Amino acid sequence: MIRGKKYGAIFRFAFIHALRNYKELVGLAIFLIACLLIFAHLWQVIGIKTGVHSLNTEKLLWYIASNQWILIAIPDVQEIIEEDLRSSRLAYLLPRPISYLGSIFMEGLGVLSLRLLVLGVITFFFTWMRLGALPESLTGLIVATLLGFLAGAVAIVFRMIVGVSAFWVQQVEPLYWIWEKFLFTFGGLMLPLALYPEILQKIAYFTPFPSILSYRSALLIAFNWQDALSVGLALLCWGVFASLSLAFFYARGLRILNLEGG
Repeated sequence: MIRGKKYGAIFRFAFIHALRNYKELVGLAIFLIACLLIFAHLWQVIGIKTGVHSLNTEKLLWYIASNQWILIAIPDVQEIIEEDLRSSRLAYLLPRPISYLGSIFMEGLGVLSLRLLVLGVITFFFTWMRLGALPESLTGLIVATLLGFLAGAVAIVFRMIVGVSAFWVQQVEPLYWIWEKFLFTFGGLMLPLALYPEILQKIAYFTPFPSILSYRSALLIAFNWQDALSVGLALLCWGVFASLSLAFFYARGLRILNLEGG
């Protein structure tokens, strides 16, 4: 009970701190709108010049907007972990009567929640005004939005795994780049995976990336409850897998730290 209150306090503090840091929110909002403008224009040009009539611009922009909303809202928790290890601050945080990983996750979740709320409103109204139309399925919009919070939480855990790799590498940025590029490609950032070559679809199926982006955002294009439940279950499974992996690598990293006397 007491530990739960501590985690809750960390979440609230991170949420309020992110709210006060309004300049960062404004910057993220501008970047988000710029991305949506570029992608909207890009696919209109492609549709006109190539005569691709199967790509519905309205549906595609809602899909891309949903992906960008999640992608931009995820906080860079891997940088916090890397800095704590590099500066030896972790040694001072370990004796606290609260899990280090748990505190980092709740801090990231607080920032994520605020960003999703603020950027979600901006994304919705910008896309609506740009297209002059809502998604065909409002139920799909609501479900995809709710699953977006779960997808963001799962993404935080995977970024924490990248951060924990600082036990073995000096900089985690190259590993983060690899993670991000895989997320762009196998997550179907700009195109639904259904339009990918079959071999790429099969590879993507065995990764967490489609559940975080493509499969969830595809609910805005064609919604049914079976797909929604499938995405939710996949996110939960990948969340458990990521959490167990994070705990394993963190324990191994602490063992190395203790052996080296760091």
